[in-house]
Amino acid sequence: MKSPDEKAFDQRVQEFERRYLPQYIEEVGYIKANWLDPYKERLVRAWVDQHPHFGNVVTSRVEGIHWLLKSHPKKSTLNLFEAWRAMKHALLNQLAELRSNQASQQIRTPIELSGSLYSAIRGWVSHEALRKVEEQRKLLLKEYLPICTGAFSRSHGLPCAHTLKALQEQNQSLRLEHFHTHWHLNRHGVHRLLLETRHRPDRIAAGSSTRRPQSSTQREPSAFEAVQATTRPKAQPKCSRCHQIGHTMTSKTCPQRYEELLKPLAPTAQARPLPTTSSSALSLHAGEAPRLTSSGSSDQAESVKDSASCIIVSLDSADNIVPAASSAAPLAQTKIVPTSSYDDPGAIYQRYVAARDAWYKVQPRGSIKTNQQYRRALGLPLRYDKSSYQWCLDWKQMGKRCDTPNGSRDWTKEEMMAYLDWSKAEDDRVEAQVAVEMERNPFSSRRGMHDIWEAAAADNEAQQAIHSGR
Repeated sequence: MKSPDEKAFDQRVQEFERRYLPQYIEEVGYIKANWLDPYKERLVRAWVDQHPHFGNVVTSRVEGIHWLLKSHPKKSTLNLFEAWRAMKHALLNQLAELRSNQASQQIRTPIELSGSLYSAIRGWVSHEALRKVEEQRKLLLKEYLPICTGAFSRSHGLPCAHTLKALQEQNQSLRLEHFHTHWHLNRHGVHRLLLETRHRPDRIAAGSSTRRPQSSTQREPSAFEAVQATTRPKAQPKCSRCHQIGHTMTSKTCPQRYEELLKPLAPTAQARPLPTTSSSALSLHAGEAPRLTSSGSSDQAESVKDSASCIIVSLDSADNIVPAASSAAPLAQTKIVPTSSYDDPGAIYQRYVAARDAWYKVQPRGSIKTNQQYRRALGLPLRYDKSSYQWCLDWKQMGKRCDTPNGSRDWTKEEMMAYLDWSKAEDDRVEAQVAVEMERNPFSSRRGMHDIWEAAAADNEAQQAIHSGR
């Protein structure tokens, strides 16, 4: 049925007979005698494409129109006048829809059909015809283009790919004469051939070697100036690290290229033994470090502080340090003052973990020690709602991400819960403190924000001192 020419049709008929004969001789004979021989000019593509059918080679559209007419009569017992009136309404509705569709195609242009090839016939030919022509144009993008047989133009009334290729080579656009009147839109007036003006590039601007904007008033360099610019020796680069001429700071020839990598090694090497020998080297015997009594003077305190700060442990003498005897006094432990504030999310989580570890240690052996059990024992909420987590991630609270020495990461759920616990406890503490002050002095004469800010600053310093262990 889809044979493009008579030769292909004969070959396919022979292959059909060779495949199904002699097992299905009656079926093959019926197909040839009743369909192929008498009606091949109406069924096979090789003969059908000789006539303009505009792509309508099946009866589905006729059946669709028949169904549309039958759907309007509500019952089958209508007289001739009622049947004619129902059919009239169906045809009028279809005609109104057709006119609306044509009017819409006259003023609208699909994006895929907005090229200069369709500039002269846009608004005069239906979009369906232009889309079929666009399919033919896409055939030009393939490597192999078959020989033109003229079947597409005869059957559809549209220009084929070979016609489009000739138009593109001549820089021309499609005209209304290339389309059959079947594809023309019904509109008033006479079509006028209006071609779009093609852009002619400025040869001076195209040949310019500079990237100046169009509004620049600087002149173009002359030919001898361009030659001098290419022959003029360039200045030698100067290194911004070692200040030598001939290379840059990232060049391999720079003697100080990796100088910054060696600078942190000196203090690191000296400070490395301190953590390992802190228990023995930073300890003082009872007779070596005088203790302060209640009647001690400030001079003694300063002398002790100076002597403690002057203790230096070298790498060579670290192995010769002798631990204190058993009869010696208890070792003086130094307190580490946190660098972060008490309301820092990291410090809050560290205090939460420390309190939880202390609770773990006092629990009996074999008991369940989990974060949920700890929160249940202290009466803390086992979970928070989604809005609470979003609130604590605000930039005024914890912030979106946690900054670490290795980069930034997302806050864990446990860290956010610890921050929410601290925030609730802090609010309760401040409210209780304000309630006590109001009960003590209900008729306070405090006015303005200055006293409030001073009280908040004093409370902040007090909390910082409490959590720092001072």
